[in-house]
Amino acid sequence: MFEKFNFSQKVELLREQMNTTIFLNQQPIKLDAAQLIQSGGEGMVFRWQDTAVKLYHHPTPQHQAKLAYLLGSGLVQQFPTAVFAPCAPVTDSNGSLIGFQMPLLPPGSQPLKALSNPLFRQKNNIPLPTIIALLAKIHATLTHLHQHHIIIGDLNDTNIFFTPASPPPSPGHPGVPAGLTPSLIDTDSYQFANFPCPVAMSAFLDPDLYGVADLGARPYFTPRTDWYAFAVLLVKSLLGVHPYGGAHPQHKTVMARAQARLSIWQPAVTRPANSLPLDTLSDECQHFLQRIFEHGERPSFPATLLTNALRTAVPKHLPTHQPAPAGSWRTLLANEGFIEHLALLPNGRIVVILHTGQSYKLVRLGIGGKWEEMALFDGSAGYQFAHFGGQFLAVNPPQRPHLLLLDVGGSAPQKVGLIETAVFRDTAVFAATPQHLYRIAGNWIMRGQVQNGQYVEDAIATAHKQQTWFQASPYNDAIAGYHRVFAEYRFFVQTGAGSYDLILPPLLVGEHIARAGVAFGADTVAVIVQLAGGGAMHTVTHVFSFNGRYQHSQDDANDVWETAPSSAFRTGVNTYPITPLPADYTPPARLLRLGRHLLMQEPTRCSVTPFQTSPL
Repeated sequence: MFEKFNFSQKVELLREQMNTTIFLNQQPIKLDAAQLIQSGGEGMVFRWQDTAVKLYHHPTPQHQAKLAYLLGSGLVQQFPTAVFAPCAPVTDSNGSLIGFQMPLLPPGSQPLKALSNPLFRQKNNIPLPTIIALLAKIHATLTHLHQHHIIIGDLNDTNIFFTPASPPPSPGHPGVPAGLTPSLIDTDSYQFANFPCPVAMSAFLDPDLYGVADLGARPYFTPRTDWYAFAVLLVKSLLGVHPYGGAHPQHKTVMARAQARLSIWQPAVTRPANSLPLDTLSDECQHFLQRIFEHGERPSFPATLLTNALRTAVPKHLPTHQPAPAGSWRTLLANEGFIEHLALLPNGRIVVILHTGQSYKLVRLGIGGKWEEMALFDGSAGYQFAHFGGQFLAVNPPQRPHLLLLDVGGSAPQKVGLIETAVFRDTAVFAATPQHLYRIAGNWIMRGQVQNGQYVEDAIATAHKQQTWFQASPYNDAIAGYHRVFAEYRFFVQTGAGSYDLILPPLLVGEHIARAGVAFGADTVAVIVQLAGGGAMHTVTHVFSFNGRYQHSQDDANDVWETAPSSAFRTGVNTYPITPLPADYTPPARLLRLGRHLLMQEPTRCSVTPFQTSPL
């Protein structure tokens, strides 16, 4: 068993450190864990008024010298507006640089990585020409930086964000976004003067640099390596697959295929089923990309190529139709809209929330198929749902803390009440088991239900302001999640028997948790973490009993979080604990136990299959 750490003592120590006054542009300020936006391996980013503040965990002389040059040389003024560069120094009481202030990402910003998911593009009505226009803006930004002898180095699809250039469409008028505006972050890692870029994400790193043990030893990056990363961005954003993605019988990883120059244009490479066809791109664009990914050339990416990167007639996005699953799967619901939510009822039935165009509706299913449906409301994509108590629905509108409670047990939805919950990473925190709805009110996790037409609840556990997240079991009355206070995580499971800590094995030196999720079995819970360090990522699944007893772990060297097509369909989270996976399982899909059947939830399809022996 792993040594149990004292989370409260660590948090108090961190709070004491953070309560020390820091100076922003020589003005004293204090930051709290509730203002934390993101914690990474190098530092923490906080919200401060309408800006962001980054503090290094361990400021080094290299950090300080580079930041001082960036702020004092006038180089910041050479950055285009799309680059969110440092704008003011942050110092400690001794006047030493420990971080910097920078612009805050606009509300609703999404990482460029989201565009790699064709399902995301279709739900949000983002056609390929709109993505091309966004890539052209990124291309212009990159060209501008190179003209001023600035190299990004760590160019990837998680440190470039995009924001709709116009307000989201109103209900009933979906339209197409007028355009997407890019925002580039992590500029303190850029390479300029004699300061190297010390980090890189392996999926975007030029294979010519794979052998470099320490990227921070000297300036290794060039405009050629930036244009290589840009070409990776283009392929991922347009086709939904890495240029060295897919699968190969001998070369199992992206890095191995990159070294062997086995790109997705090779017949021996099997591309993901949900990626777009190669012929989506024009012949000229494909030939240029093959020069890069198959012949090892490193030309600058011509801006003119973006104007005709697509064929004259290309699909707007992936068709909603999905082929029926092979084998013994029987379809219960298909191609009636996007499945935004699915819940299992104690009586063995299934509740599905569908979104088609601008309409949301609730559908009830059984093993025999659909037996009832109900119109809910009209709205754009992005609503979240939780179904509880057999007949009640919590509805959360996008980027809002509100939960509208509806009684959907009759012929039409009836309002029960309106409550609020806490927000974590700009997302409302709430979830439902078959019996109860869980939310956060103040410093408490609340458990509620409807009694005699009134919503009543009680406090069951403490929460940290804007730093607690959880999910609920689809099978029984249990929730699991984590408290994140500064850079420390405490995982927990809460059942009717009490609350238990889930103690993970110690991280390796230099590793940090980039993302985390939980998944439930009938009597187990899995904590699934994406670990980052040294430019590489991998996903580890740790399994526990409901009383917090550690059982076993599984390490996926090929990061399933990165290769899964959508954050809503993470491979590890949505297939646990069905192992081994059925031979005819088709990702992306969520697998659930339904009596003596296995239920497979796909983006637009729901299917079941019987099994002889329990996979649980």
